[in-house]
Amino acid sequence: MTRLLVVDDDPDARLLLETVLRAYRCEVETASDGREAIERVKLNTPDGVFLDLRMPRMGGLEALDVLRREHPHLTIVVTSASLADDVGADARGRGANAYLAKPVTLSKLRKVLNECFGWNA
Repeated sequence: MTRLLVVDDDPDARLLLETVLRAYRCEVETASDGREAIERVKLNTPDGVFLDLRMPRMGGLEALDVLRREHPHLTIVVTSASLADDVGADARGRGANAYLAKPVTLSKLRKVLNECFGWNA
């Protein structure tokens, strides 16, 4: 079973992604910001992290840098509602395995799950 960590400060967005991933038979933990994500990964390293970019306390790019340095083989999918074209490229340049634009659709999520984890949802 694929173990995933969903990190988003928006409780509705977090719950929605968690619910869909559980329906795909993933084991899911959640965190509300980058600091909490780093602690959860230290305690129970998941197979992958879905990491929102804009969060209080510690944003996604800063958390991405720390997670990539401390867990170089961890699969990290950055999510964002930003309309800027360079957001995904910046995230990938900093070590994200994939970028998932919000709003997340089932087709976009399936594509990322296939790319990053090699399975068809």
